[in-house]
Amino acid sequence: MKIAVIGAAGGVGRQVASQLVQAGHEVRALVRTQEQADMLSLHGAAPVMGDLTGEWQQVLDGTDAVVWAAGAGMSGKYQAIDGDALVNVADTLAQQGPKRLVVVSSMGVDRPEQMPPFLMPVLKVKAVSDAHVQQSGLAFTVVRPGGLSDQPGTGQITLAQPAPRGQIPREDVARVVVACLENAGSIGHTFEIVSGETGVHEAVAAL
Repeated sequence: MKIAVIGAAGGVGRQVASQLVQAGHEVRALVRTQEQADMLSLHGAAPVMGDLTGEWQQVLDGTDAVVWAAGAGMSGKYQAIDGDALVNVADTLAQQGPKRLVVVSSMGVDRPEQMPPFLMPVLKVKAVSDAHVQQSGLAFTVVRPGGLSDQPGTGQITLAQPAPRGQIPREDVARVVVACLENAGSIGHTFEIVSGETGVHEAVAAL
């Protein structure tokens, strides 16, 4: 498949791009700087310059699916990126395709009051944009990981809705995204993931 990765320069996005290339897929990676472009090129992806708050649609050219791995992070621009930009991407895909979209969201979107207070603002924004994706008519999957770590992945997860609070390596989140893209049975599902004792492919295949 030819897959566009939005947010490809982030921790999860970079892992997704690299793993997709290793799995034999062609990756177009949306980047904002030359430094990011050089980094993604090293991972075997084709960088496409653009900005989610401006022109970005070129990354979609000829693609079969899209991965959303973007987020405002420490910038705090939650409404602009986690909210408006994701809604814009979903609307664009609904109009012109491709129709397959895998969104990397966050655990607790549907119960922000149970999460650490500092996450409340972004979770409330993600709740709206996730719901928009779910109602868009796209062939979507929404993946909601727990706390992200840079530990080496184990390939073992707990997948549930809801899942128990916990952490998960970014490498394993990317493994789940790749597995979802390769398994049509994941379409239409929203779920949470943390580290656990079930293999990624087994967990996704059970959806």
